[in-house]
Amino acid sequence: MKVAVVALAMASSLAAHAQSQDSQGAWRVMHEAVFDRPGMPSTATQEERDIVKFLWAREFAAREQTHTGPMSAYSLVGDVREGTKRIVFSMFASGDDPSCDAAPNGADANDIFVRCRMRVSSWPPSGAPAAALPGYCMIFAASETNSRIEYRYDSGSQTVQFRTIQFGKVVPNCSRSLKLD
Repeated sequence: MKVAVVALAMASSLAAHAQSQDSQGAWRVMHEAVFDRPGMPSTATQEERDIVKFLWAREFAAREQTHTGPMSAYSLVGDVREGTKRIVFSMFASGDDPSCDAAPNGADANDIFVRCRMRVSSWPPSGAPAAALPGYCMIFAASETNSRIEYRYDSGSQTVQFRTIQFGKVVPNCSRSLKLD
């Protein structure tokens, strides 16, 4: 899969940086940003939270209002950097947002992930629209279940790989890769 919007501007500089940033090809955990849900902590930095609010501004504005305020929202965010150049990967879910497919429900359901769109964007924004890619697995409230979404960048192939860890085990049908060229 090609993401030309991001790739043309970033591919060559990311390859050199990724080698120095992550020479072992180690998996990195996507940070969780939680909005309007008291008592549920975020692992995202304030900068990451601000980026998510910008990249998903339309979805934030469209959230349903409840008697206590806007409906809760959850996002996962990760990035690959080269100096001041940066590619950001993010997913967004809110109870009233139809862009995610719900996790199975019922007595026989074992999976806790939902499938959502992932947005891929250069940061700061270059004026080009973010790429929106469907079908990526997303887990939120992950710290309670030994579950998470991880990614790593392979500078040789200029590919970002994503994997889902659910209850401490890799979910093979959630593994995805994204080529940046």
